[in-house]
Amino acid sequence: MALFLYDTFPDGFLWGAGSAAYQTEGGWRQGGKGASVWDTFAHRPATPSGAAPPGPVGGDVASDSYNNLFRDVEGLRRLGVSHYRFSLSWARLLPNGTAPPNPAGLAHYGRLLARLRELGVEPVVTLYHWDLPQALQDAFGGWASPVLPGLFRDYAELCFRHFGGQVRYWLTMDNPYVVAWHGYGTGRLPPGVRGGPRLAYLAAHHLLQAHAKVWHLYNDHFRPAQRGKVSIALSSHWIKPQRMTEKNIKECQKSLDFVLGWFAKPIFIDGDYPESMRSNLSSLLPEFSEAEKKYIKGTADFFALSFGATLSFQLLDSHMKFQQLESISLRQLLYWINSEYNNPQIFIVENSWFVSGTTKKDDRGKNEHCAKFGFVLSSAIRYDGVNVFGYTVWSLLDGFEWHRGYSIRRGLFYVDFQSHDKKLMPKSSVLFYQKLIEKNEAHLVLLSYRQL
Repeated sequence: MALFLYDTFPDGFLWGAGSAAYQTEGGWRQGGKGASVWDTFAHRPATPSGAAPPGPVGGDVASDSYNNLFRDVEGLRRLGVSHYRFSLSWARLLPNGTAPPNPAGLAHYGRLLARLRELGVEPVVTLYHWDLPQALQDAFGGWASPVLPGLFRDYAELCFRHFGGQVRYWLTMDNPYVVAWHGYGTGRLPPGVRGGPRLAYLAAHHLLQAHAKVWHLYNDHFRPAQRGKVSIALSSHWIKPQRMTEKNIKECQKSLDFVLGWFAKPIFIDGDYPESMRSNLSSLLPEFSEAEKKYIKGTADFFALSFGATLSFQLLDSHMKFQQLESISLRQLLYWINSEYNNPQIFIVENSWFVSGTTKKDDRGKNEHCAKFGFVLSSAIRYDGVNVFGYTVWSLLDGFEWHRGYSIRRGLFYVDFQSHDKKLMPKSSVLFYQKLIEKNEAHLVLLSYRQL
């Protein structure tokens, strides 16, 4: 039985779309750009175990956004979004990971910000979305090194000085869980280091320190003049107990602690890791000094949440579920974050679904998922009292989908990757999202009573 439900969003709610540099830019050897760990990873041959890299060309060309800046911005204008979340390529701005900066890279992002300003689209800028300069991996071992937080601070200072006057929302990094666990633990993703849990937890330790350094840099030296806000994009799944027993419920809490709480608790609560991690991991988990705890605590001006296909159902190791059941309940996750982290302001900086890589303009399956996400989001705001002030659909256009390569598509706009001009063609989700933004209300169709 079909049911039509409507619910409005608060006035001034932010609607946007997002992308990541390595997924869309291409131009991997243009304009003085240096190599990133993703460039290296994508070009290496298949391993003896048969674990092939993400594809023969990875993000070498991808959606060719580097050469089609105004094409992408026209897509934003057509959607009518209030903001655009995108990432800067560290290796494009600092080819060797450190000074001197690359003038062509600075000019490229300067043009993008100028065009966004002309259209009245708010930039939400991610400093680091997984594409570490290869030079830093070679010289120091990447995030396994305690040197990296200081180098990340230097990179952030360059970005704040050059672009901060035009940016109100900064994200230091995206999904540090994936960077640490799969970059330095399992080796599934770049830089492909199979260091096991010990190295993964060490990398995460340095990622947290790096984030805190950048937040304090902005707070102490740039916030008074630029008046922006800084956070970190944290990704999570949702988990529910197999049976409603005290033990299973505690295992669900542990699952969220080991993924989201790993980074959220130090930043939003007390500067330290969740107790369930400390008691279960023993000497594997590094320790923060009391001074470091004070330094990390409170280093986010809002809670930036990613909830979608990248971590949920794809990159969450099964043992992190602690034998409980994964779910796509955004509303319950929002309620948990609201309760666990003292009712923070929440900005959803990545959400939506994916369709097959062969899909062209008809992506109704994605629309149905997004409609449900929209409705549960409005319910969380209106009925649960969760303070969500913005939503970012992922992504603006089709691109290179990390470990999935080009086998899936997540864009609102279709990209023919085989074509020379890489024109954007609107999918059915463009019309859906346009209407959602225009009306500022969730419209959920074809929802059975049983699903409610």
